[in-house]
Amino acid sequence: MTVAVAQDRLRRLVDSGLRGMCRPSERLLQLKKKAGQVDNLRMKRLEQVFFGVADKTRLMILELLADEELCSCEIMAALNLTEPTTSHHLGILERVGLIMSRREGKWVFYRISNKVAALLNKWYELAERS
Repeated sequence: MTVAVAQDRLRRLVDSGLRGMCRPSERLLQLKKKAGQVDNLRMKRLEQVFFGVADKTRLMILELLADEELCSCEIMAALNLTEPTTSHHLGILERVGLIMSRREGKWVFYRISNKVAALLNKWYELAERS
């Protein structure tokens, strides 16, 4: 959709009276001001978190980690993944802050915080209601 088409639709919406008594140009300025106030760093962070959970494999990993800390080899075995694939997904989850790791000798263990587990439960509830 072109900018002209979008602005025409906005004009028709405002003219319909559904957005109160204002001119289309005033409404456009209100919306642009609101969009300009968005914290881009915050939006980037949110985008990264949603990227982290936008994959079935990563959601499965989070589900496994919701109950207990697991070694990467346990995750590999449970989900029938190769080591590079497991490392890739764990790396994404760790970079976006959804999981933490700790090393014990040659073993690396992963866990999620209680806050992340609670958030996952809320997302599952939302998904079930949708």
